Amino acid sequence: MPESDSSRSDSSKSNSSESGGSGSDSSTRGKTPDHNRQEDIRKVARVLREGNYSYDQSAHLIKKARRRVGLSPPDRSGSGSPERLSSKEQEAFLNAAYDRDGRTGLQMRVLLETGARVSAFVRVRVEDISFRDLEIRLRHTKGEKPRDVPILSSLANELKLHIGERETGWLFRSRQGGHYSKRRIQQIVKSVAEEAGIQKRVYPHLLRHTVAQRLADEGMREELLQQFLGHEAPETTQRYYEPRRTDVKEAFEEAMSGEAMSGEAMR
Repeated sequence: MPESDSSRSDSSKSNSSESGGSGSDSSTRGKTPDHNRQEDIRKVARVLREGNYSYDQSAHLIKKARRRVGLSPPDRSGSGSPERLSSKEQEAFLNAAYDRDGRTGLQMRVLLETGARVSAFVRVRVEDISFRDLEIRLRHTKGEKPRDVPILSSLANELKLHIGERETGWLFRSRQGGHYSKRRIQQIVKSVAEEAGIQKRVYPHLLRHTVAQRLADEGMREELLQQFLGHEAPETTQRYYEPRRTDVKEAFEEAMSGEAMSGEAMR
């Protein structure tokens, strides 16, 4: 993220030049200037206020702005949230799947992008796909509560080519004409990950964690992610929003800096 690195470099130079002495510089080295951050917050707030943005519109605006400057979601590997594939691992995984053959690539893409449990994935039928609404109905879900999950138009186009003239039947048929077994899909996921050079253990539910964490990182509201994943209890979804320790520390320092500044003013 070149711009982010540049910003940190500029902030560091500004900090050093304003400190005026080596002692002051050592006490502030490595910290983000609080007064700059507060000014940036005011600028963003002004844009939102003058643009009369709603909550959802503001979230979309911030998301687009992050992408414009090359910012990507944080890597939560090793944090309290579930393990998942990184962005590079996701790309390598899908590339390896498509390199094997188009059918395997499409299977892995559907599994990854829908967040479906493997038990629901293997039982998806052709008639469960709505190309008009860009949705796939997952019928064999945990708790036996069918739900519709959205799909991208690019994935819908791939599915149309795969289905051809068929109107009914299993979406992915085995050689025997039935649906794939859960065990077989687990084997495929594992072998594709090995071909992609991914070191960690990869299994179908890890792909579900991956898309869930990605959607959470990209700003999907918690109740919407809960609906997407089909969680009955909100606590199950909350783990994808668990803050990292660095996030907690940064928020603490930001909150306490205002109090510290007030204390300085009273002296």
